[in-house]
Amino acid sequence: MDSNDRLSAIGRALGCTVRLAVLQTLAEAEASVGELTDRMGVTQPNMSNHLAVLRSAGLVSAHRFGRIVRYRLASAEVADLVSSLTLLANTDLQKGQ
Repeated sequence: MDSNDRLSAIGRALGCTVRLAVLQTLAEAEASVGELTDRMGVTQPNMSNHLAVLRSAGLVSAHRFGRIVRYRLASAEVADLVSSLTLLANTDLQKGQ
């Protein structure tokens, strides 16, 4: 996957409120599918699909501990991206105009 394809995949992954909420949750701490499902109020299959999109875009990684799979942000750069997006979302963009 070249950098343009990767950027496009990241953009698609970020274009969903559930996936953005998952990223914000994982910025706080790693979590299992069950924990994310409970927190987001979606079904387990739906959450698994969202996580697959995030993994495909390289934004989250998964680690198996016995029968439980735990998810976390894939890198410090992803954590920085989530932090920047959250900051931007909470900024009054009208101030600069």
